[in-house]
Amino acid sequence: MSHCRWRVFEEDANVRKRIKALVLTASYGDGHIQVARSLEQALRRNGIEHVSVLDLLKEAHPVMDAVAKFVYDRSLAASSYGLHYYGWSYYLTRDIGHGSLLARWLNDIGVGTLLSVIERERPDAIVSTFPFGGIASHIRRRGLPVPTFTVITDFALHNRWIHSASDRFYVATEDLKHRLVRRGVAEQRIRVSGIPIRDAFTTAHPESGTPHEPEQRQVLFMAGTCGLWREVRGIVRRLLLRPDVRIVTVCGRNGKLMRRLDREFRREPNLTTLGYVDRIDELMRGSDCIITKAGGVTLSEAIHVNVPIFVYKPIPGQEKENALYLEQKGAALVSDNVRQLAGQVNRLLDDRDWSNRFYDCMRSLRKEHAAESIARDIVVTVEGRGRSDGSIA
Repeated sequence: MSHCRWRVFEEDANVRKRIKALVLTASYGDGHIQVARSLEQALRRNGIEHVSVLDLLKEAHPVMDAVAKFVYDRSLAASSYGLHYYGWSYYLTRDIGHGSLLARWLNDIGVGTLLSVIERERPDAIVSTFPFGGIASHIRRRGLPVPTFTVITDFALHNRWIHSASDRFYVATEDLKHRLVRRGVAEQRIRVSGIPIRDAFTTAHPESGTPHEPEQRQVLFMAGTCGLWREVRGIVRRLLLRPDVRIVTVCGRNGKLMRRLDREFRREPNLTTLGYVDRIDELMRGSDCIITKAGGVTLSEAIHVNVPIFVYKPIPGQEKENALYLEQKGAALVSDNVRQLAGQVNRLLDDRDWSNRFYDCMRSLRKEHAAESIARDIVVTVEGRGRSDGSIA
């Protein structure tokens, strides 16, 4: 490398070190937080040393945030009894207009705190991993020259994401891009990046996406996200009817569920019960399929390691829409009862041609290195604004 080129490279590196990025998130489920952390790491790898992650609603309105999280966390159990209050609110507001009274109220939540943080931190980029609404509009009205970026963490679209009016949107699929365009978002403001996932899932592995031999069949069941005990017990009982299948149940932080499974099935040699697991990627890679909820991040992780997805009774709202979209694309199957779920799993395990089609459909949806591509685009955009009139192409 010539002395001149090295000097330019060194100057660019110094510029990036001075860039400050603010990543906004919310802890309703783990997905938004995981995406924020993945982006934080990717931005740092791309030379941005000053990256802050802010749980905006928790910081701005801690009591309201705690109540909302309590209600959200109970929505799974309520949905099991047919009380789909989260789904009702989702579908009621999915097409909500930006100028409606409810939208204006929602879009103002946390704005005061955010403006104070901007004044204190002076970020050069604001990245949202949660649909906060009118953040960019508030920033522009105050004449603040800060570009905004929104990472949509689902395969489905809710208008709250669009209300952010960001300079750039990052989406999971071409289909989602087309939906944004139809709702008035300029095409040049959208990048099809995929949904950022944890680094462990991006590491190449020779066994990912290949059917296992019959004596090694394994079903991974994310039992901690399934809902009621009777549902979990029914699924485990049905799957254990196959002597050639090992069932690995992950209970997460639900210690009560883990203890009940241990008591109920302590004599079953083909059942392994686990609590919280750090390296869930290793379990996914070692499994023939996964039974899970339909959060956008979890689905993206499963797609990335090519493990077939079964979604049992998805919660109405973005999870149900995510599941139905992947089912339409041939990359997941949705079931409404234990018998249907068991039949789907058995077909996957027994029908090699059918399972191979499943794998092919999943590969078609995979987007490599989403966090890295988003981070690079943010860096290039911020650097470009510093060298031009400040607009984003």
